[in-house]
Amino acid sequence: MRVTEVALCFATVLGCCCTLQVFYYLILSETAVFPLWGHRKTGIILFWAPPKGSAWPPEGLKFGEKCTVTYNRNQLRRADVVVFHYTSFLPKDLPWKHSRRSDQLFVWWSSDNPGDVKQNLGLTNSDLREFDNGFFNWTMTYMNDADVVRSYGSRWELINQLEKGKSVVDQIISDKTKIAMWKTDQCNGSQNARMRTGFAKELMDSGLKLDIFGDCLGSKMTDHPTSKQMKAYKFYLSFEDAVHCRNYITEKFWDNALRNDMVPVVWGPTKEDVLAVAPIHSFIHTDDFESPAKLTEYLQFLDQNDDEYRKYFRWREDESMTDEKMIQMIQKEHPDIRVQGRTLGLCEKEFQNTGYKTVHSIVDDFFIRNRLECTEYMP
Repeated sequence: MRVTEVALCFATVLGCCCTLQVFYYLILSETAVFPLWGHRKTGIILFWAPPKGSAWPPEGLKFGEKCTVTYNRNQLRRADVVVFHYTSFLPKDLPWKHSRRSDQLFVWWSSDNPGDVKQNLGLTNSDLREFDNGFFNWTMTYMNDADVVRSYGSRWELINQLEKGKSVVDQIISDKTKIAMWKTDQCNGSQNARMRTGFAKELMDSGLKLDIFGDCLGSKMTDHPTSKQMKAYKFYLSFEDAVHCRNYITEKFWDNALRNDMVPVVWGPTKEDVLAVAPIHSFIHTDDFESPAKLTEYLQFLDQNDDEYRKYFRWREDESMTDEKMIQMIQKEHPDIRVQGRTLGLCEKEFQNTGYKTVHSIVDDFFIRNRLECTEYMP
């Protein structure tokens, strides 16, 4: 239908037939370009397949307040959002050969860093070029500039979920009986793993009392310590399995360390990336020290000085602390850092969506825009 015909149909109230044609063109046809999200009260999110090796919500579970999860591909035509985890699809299996609603969102999902994505699937950039030029509408990753940010943790969650107050921090300090721990069972799986293991060994060689949970560096301790065991330590080695991957900060930082009342000692992500998402003055970064020996010296100093160690928990002493207040504090101290605030979940994002967009290239967005040392997997 030409634009002039559409305008004419809208201009007359007597052109019933034409009005029906316009309705079909704008709303129902496969070439419609006006999304209908604002007119719905509920939504269906179809996960094309569960990610390999991961537990995932059961069929029919509510995802957010308004969305329902399904894995039934027979629901493809009804689904408002279709999510493709990078481990769960093959090009020949994708629904581009099916009839696709134009208001339907196709989402690329990865919780792994680019190096791991390539290694896990044996992918090259050319393999993903098949999805260039608009197959996907959104990305859902841990990166701060993803359309849907699905990170491993957040400052907002910690501030709202962890206990706060001076007496809380008093108890945290009182419970400390050991210096440092590290939970890992991947010592030599890749060059990055060997690098972080080498750094940990240098810390030990320079005198750090480091307990390792897992089969690494000769440790015989279980790799499943309890939360109570972990809270006895002052420091946790939040050493990632990737170097300088943009915004790649995992459960090693959020869950293992901060949720267990330890100060994370960070290796892998850049300091700027951590500053953008972490509670203020809550971590120690290895890049601030000229050698592992100097870092060991500093950790030993903190171990002997409770007042100095306590400074890493000031963010939890203020019972009135909010994320908005903390963002202002971080921005004042680090004006060049783009501080990450609270982000919307997939269902929230879908219902607030007001425009149509596509991802020009997953390769460009996820791989090439990252740092070289991150994207090159090194076995």
